[in-house]
Amino acid sequence: MNVLPRISSLFILALIVGLSLIDSASVNLSSNWIPFLGHFHPVLLHLPIGLFIGVALLELYGLARPASRVPEIIRILLSATFYSAALSALFGILLSWEGGYESEAMNFHKWGGVATVATVLALDWLFSRQPDPSLKASPAYLSGLVVAIGVITVTGHQGGTLTHGSGFLTQYNPFSSKPTSQEPAESASVYVSHIQPIFEDYCYQCHSSEKIKGELRLDSLEAMIAGGLNGPAIALGDSENSNLIHAIKSPLDEEEHMPPKGKPQPSDEIVQLLSWWIDQGASETALLEDLEVTPAVAIHFLDVDVLELQSLAEVELQVEALESRPNLSVNFIAQNDSRLSIRAKNANDDDLRALIPVKANVVELNLGGSDVTNDGLEIVGQMTNLTHLHLNNTTTTDAGVIHLADLYQLEYLNLFGTAVTDESLLVLRRLKGLKNIFLWETNVTEEAIASLRKSLFPAVESEKLRMQIQELTKERDSLEVDIVSAFDVDLNLPSEEEAQDVAEPETTISDVMIDFHKGKDSIAAQAQEGNVDTERLMEMLIGYQAMAGLEPPKGSNDDWKQKTTELIDATNSLIQSINPETIERYKNAASCKACHTDHRDD
Repeated sequence: MNVLPRISSLFILALIVGLSLIDSASVNLSSNWIPFLGHFHPVLLHLPIGLFIGVALLELYGLARPASRVPEIIRILLSATFYSAALSALFGILLSWEGGYESEAMNFHKWGGVATVATVLALDWLFSRQPDPSLKASPAYLSGLVVAIGVITVTGHQGGTLTHGSGFLTQYNPFSSKPTSQEPAESASVYVSHIQPIFEDYCYQCHSSEKIKGELRLDSLEAMIAGGLNGPAIALGDSENSNLIHAIKSPLDEEEHMPPKGKPQPSDEIVQLLSWWIDQGASETALLEDLEVTPAVAIHFLDVDVLELQSLAEVELQVEALESRPNLSVNFIAQNDSRLSIRAKNANDDDLRALIPVKANVVELNLGGSDVTNDGLEIVGQMTNLTHLHLNNTTTTDAGVIHLADLYQLEYLNLFGTAVTDESLLVLRRLKGLKNIFLWETNVTEEAIASLRKSLFPAVESEKLRMQIQELTKERDSLEVDIVSAFDVDLNLPSEEEAQDVAEPETTISDVMIDFHKGKDSIAAQAQEGNVDTERLMEMLIGYQAMAGLEPPKGSNDDWKQKTTELIDATNSLIQSINPETIERYKNAASCKACHTDHRDD
């Protein structure tokens, strides 16, 4: 540097040091210029880092090939690094005057920025003092490079801590012997196990001991009640009048919305849980048994029994009373088991009302092809121990699916042939226990299917979704979901048992043959020509699977099983890909003569 630039550089450094010594409490922030310029600090801070990396890379290249050293470029980069670092530090000081940061961490970062400016200036001076900078860097200059790298790294890490919380750089250290996270003990309070993790994920970056935006901390109940510039964050027992909930529910584009736009946003279910906790008194110490768990938040707690099963003796009395209803077929799941499986093909809403006394014990309910309405599904929604529900070929619409929102233990749902749309899938997203969903011949879109799949595959999406149902936690390490629709033919196909449920209960071998094999334009004939769509093949596959469970009029059951299995496998191959090989395989499996000779009783 010449004399004038050197003097100006020292003046800039002195100015930054002087401004750093000013107490932010004594600064008058009535002018918008200070916060306006201060908010440019995050924009500028990466510029000097990038420029300095250029200096370091050029020096490494010069060490490898000394004759190629280009001192003019290095000198320009060093000067640019100094002035951009100085500007970034200056705007950072202005930003610190707004407050909202833990003082010790803020001071550390601020003086780290000053040290960065001073180090780069010293490095520039060392560079100019080299005897012949075009040939080889001096040891003092190289040492200065190492020091500068260290200062920039430490300062940047502290800045990350201010923005993202302590340990941001090292929290996922793969060499650490400590686990990255710990599940709260079973005896932990609801606040510790469910509420505090929400604040950690969405709020601590700006409202904890390390950063106190708006003078508000959310890392303790006492701090929430004390509040910040806008008053208390929560009103005990009153979520509707709590500033915290109001800020979360404000439109995303409004300034008062929290978390700010661009930050991860809590889901509706999480907001509902926070509201429930506040309405319950916002206790830091209350255990689950001390609180009233409503159906709306039951999914968040593993040990919640929505309905208690009645004893076998109690249920047997109720089942006797149901024997007078011809539309209901009521069976116990197993011997000495009080849980019920109910088939009700011709049932109506009155029949459903008759099931109310045993609703706690109904775990399987087959209403396929019945006359139940959306209003009747309100009764089904009360059967919160249901694991399997068939609504295929009913008049069910989105208005009916809404009533199923609290069936948290539901694993299987058949909506084949109903009028449901994408709105129903929004309801189903909260049922984390679902493993099988049948959506053929409905009005749902491919986009909604993809969204539902994303919601029900937490491991794939790496979201912090917890396994909330105790049964699933014990039996499975991960949630496996099969969504069967016309949009995704490579998903798991229905089992024989599922096909039996979808098919009419009185289905015969003759029915299947007439439906799919009779006539030159039958699905089977089109399949043998390779001119058939996937949906029709799916329908025929269901028929074949239903037929496989029936007993042939004559011949060996084992041989019948073998032939129908070959037919099912061949049809499955066609569904995956229609080509000469799969067509020929299907023709051989669908040979009428071979089957009729052994099994048809003419």
